[in-house]
Amino acid sequence: MILAYLGAGALLAGLVMGLFSAMLSFWAGWSQNVVMVQVGRRAFYATAAMLVIASVVLETALLTHDFSLAYVTEHSDLSTPIALVAAAFYGGQEGSLLYWALILGLLGSVALVASATLGLRVAAYAAGIMAAILSFFLVVLVLVASPFDVLQITPPDGLGLNPVLRDGGMLIHPPVILAGFASFAIPFSFAAAALLAGRSDAAWIAHTRRFALLAWGLQSTGLLLGMWWAYHVLGWGGYWGWDPVENVALMPWLATTAYLHSSQVQERRGRLRGWNFGLVILAFLLVVFGTFIVRSGIVPSVHTFAVSSIGPWFFGFLGACLVFSVGLLAIRGGTLKTRGEPAPAVSREGAFALQNLLLIGVVAVVLWGTILPLVSGMTGQERVVGAAYYERAAGPLFAAILVLMAAGPLVPWRHAGAPLVRALRWPAGAFALIVAVLFASGVRSLPALLGIPLGAAVAGTVLYEYFRAAMRWRRAGAGWARAVALVSRKRRRYGAYLAHLGLAVVVLGLAGSHFWQQEKDVTLQPGQQVSVAGYSLTYTGSQVRQLSDHSELIAAMQLGDRTLQPARATYASLGGQSLTHVAISSSPIADVYVVLAGTNGDGSASFRIFVNPLVTWIWSGGAVIILGVLLGNARERRFAVAPAVVRVPSTVGAS
Repeated sequence: MILAYLGAGALLAGLVMGLFSAMLSFWAGWSQNVVMVQVGRRAFYATAAMLVIASVVLETALLTHDFSLAYVTEHSDLSTPIALVAAAFYGGQEGSLLYWALILGLLGSVALVASATLGLRVAAYAAGIMAAILSFFLVVLVLVASPFDVLQITPPDGLGLNPVLRDGGMLIHPPVILAGFASFAIPFSFAAAALLAGRSDAAWIAHTRRFALLAWGLQSTGLLLGMWWAYHVLGWGGYWGWDPVENVALMPWLATTAYLHSSQVQERRGRLRGWNFGLVILAFLLVVFGTFIVRSGIVPSVHTFAVSSIGPWFFGFLGACLVFSVGLLAIRGGTLKTRGEPAPAVSREGAFALQNLLLIGVVAVVLWGTILPLVSGMTGQERVVGAAYYERAAGPLFAAILVLMAAGPLVPWRHAGAPLVRALRWPAGAFALIVAVLFASGVRSLPALLGIPLGAAVAGTVLYEYFRAAMRWRRAGAGWARAVALVSRKRRRYGAYLAHLGLAVVVLGLAGSHFWQQEKDVTLQPGQQVSVAGYSLTYTGSQVRQLSDHSELIAAMQLGDRTLQPARATYASLGGQSLTHVAISSSPIADVYVVLAGTNGDGSASFRIFVNPLVTWIWSGGAVIILGVLLGNARERRFAVAPAVVRVPSTVGAS
C-alpha cells in the first residue's frame, strides 16, 4: 500500500511540474525572459525526476511481489524468473506508458542541457513542447491507466506473463523499440520550436540530427531485434509479416531515414528546408499514430494491447498534434522556400529529393495497408491486405531506392559530368555480373533478378568509394596514423558508407530467404529420416520434461553431428496455453528451422521443417548498419553548453 501511494504521488507531482514547465516555458520564450526559461527547464528536470521515482517504485513492487497492486498481479507471479519479473515493468499497458514517459523525460533533459547554443526562444519553446507531450502521458497515467491501482483483496499469487513474453527477447526488444518511439519526440520538439521562433536556418539541424540519429538507431535496433524475436519464437518460419504493429514501427523509421539524408542538403546547400521540417514532424506524427494503434487495440494484431479506454485519449492527442503541426507549417511555409535557381535534376541535391519522394511513397503504401481495415470497416465490409499487396506496391519503390543508393554517393553536388559516367561503371558492372550468374543458374523470377543484383550494386559502390579513398591515401604517402586522421575528419561519410554496406547485406539476406525458402510438413516414426533442400534430418524420439511453471514436450532431430530439440511448452496455470520452441541450426548459407507440431498415439511426431537461405546475413547486416552509425558519429563535437548569465536588477538604492 505504501508503494502504491508513493508511486501515485510521484506521478501526480510529475504532472503538476510538467504542466507548470510547459506553460512557463512557452510564456518565457514569447517574452524572452531568461530567468523564467531557466525555471521552466528546471521544472522539466523535476518532472523527469518524479518519473524516475515512480519507475523505481513500480520496479520495487514487481521484484518484491507486491500483489496488492493490480499491475503486479496481472503481469507477474511467483514462478516467473526474476529477470522476466523485472521486464514486466514494460510488459503491460500501464507500465510501458510509464517507461515511454521515463525515456522521454531523461533524453529530453539531456537535449535541453545541450540546447543553450540554439538561442533563448528555440530552447524555451522546445522545453515547452516536450513538457506538453510529457504532461499528456502523465495525464493518462494519473487518470486513465495508473500502474499503481490497488486491489481490494490481495491475492497470494499473480497471473504471470503471457507465455509468448516468457523469452529472453522480452529483455531486449520491447525496451529498445519503446525507447525509439519515445526518442522521436525530441527532434519534433526542436523542429517545432524552430518554426515557432521563426528560425529556418540550419542551426537546429546540427542539434536535432544527433537525437534523430539516436531515435533512428534505437528504432533500427528495435526493428532488427523484433524480427529476430519473431523468427525464433513464433514458429512460422519468417521474421516479418506486415503486421499492423510492425508497420507502425517501420513508418517513422522510413521518414527519419529520409530526414537524415536530406538534412545534409540544408547543411551544405541551404536547400530542402521545408522537407526537413516536414519529415521530422511526419516521423513524430507516425509515432503517435502507431501508439494509438497499439494502445487502442482497434486493429487486430498479436502485438496490440486489448481494447481499452486509452484509445480515445491517444486519438485526441493525435488530432491535436496534427492540427498543431499542419498549422505551424502553414503559417511558416512562406519562410521555408529556397531562393535562387532549383538544383539540377542530376546532382546530389536532386538524388536526395527523389529519395525523399520514394521513401514517402513507401510510407504511404504501408500506411494505406495498415488503415484499410479501419476505413473499409466503416462501410460495413472490412478488408485486409496481405504480404502480396506490400510486395507489389512497395517493391518497385524499394528497388528504385536501391538504385539511388548505388548511384547517389557517386553523384557530385551541383552538376554531374563525365566522371560520373565512369564511376557508375562499378555498380553497373556488379549488377550485370550478378544478373548473369543468377540467369545462368536458372533464376527467372524478376524480383530476384532485380533485388539481389541491386544489393550487390550498392555494395559495389561502397567498396569502390573505400578503394578510391585508399588510393588517395597511398598517392599521398599517408601512413596508418595519417589515414586514421583522414577517416576521422570524414567519419560521417565513411560511417554512412558502412551503414549502406550493412543494408546491402540485409537486402541480400532478405532476398535469399524470401525467394529460395523451402518448406516441408512431415510425420515421422523414431528412426525415420527426411530430406529438405539437401539437409537430412532423423527423428530419434521425444520426452516430456516438467519445469517449475510449465511442462515441455521435447523432440530430438539429428542433423549431422548436431541434435535439434524442437519443443512445445504448456502452461497449466495459464489455462493450458501452449507455446512453440523452435530449433534452429544456423550457418552463413542457410538456417534449418524445425517446428514440432505435436506427437501422435503411435509414437510418431509431426514437424514443419524450413530451410531459410541467408537469414544470418540479415542479422549480420543489421549489426553492420548500427556499427556504421556509431562509427560515423563517434567523437562528435561535444555539446557547447553555455551557462546563462542573468543580470538581476538591484532593488537597493545606490549610496
